[in-house]
Amino acid sequence: MTTALTYDACLEKIESLREKMIHAAAKHGMSHPLVLDYSQELDRAHNLAMMHHNHEKNKPLKGAFEF
Repeated sequence: MTTALTYDACLEKIESLREKMIHAAAKHGMSHPLVLDYSQELDRAHNLAMMHHNHEKNKPLKGAFEF
C-alpha cells in the first residue's frame, strides 16, 4: 500500500528510518542488504521532504514520490 506523505509525515518517516538503519547496521554491518534498503528508503523520504519544502509543507504532493 502506498500513501502520499505530508512534509511533517516525511520528517517523522525520516527519523524512524534513520533509527532503523542505525540499529540494522549495528547488528548486521554497514553492507547488509537490510541496511542498504533502509538507506534507499531514507533517500526517497528525504527527496520527498525537499519537494514539500519547496511546495506547501502540509499538503500531499500529487504525482510525487510515494511510499
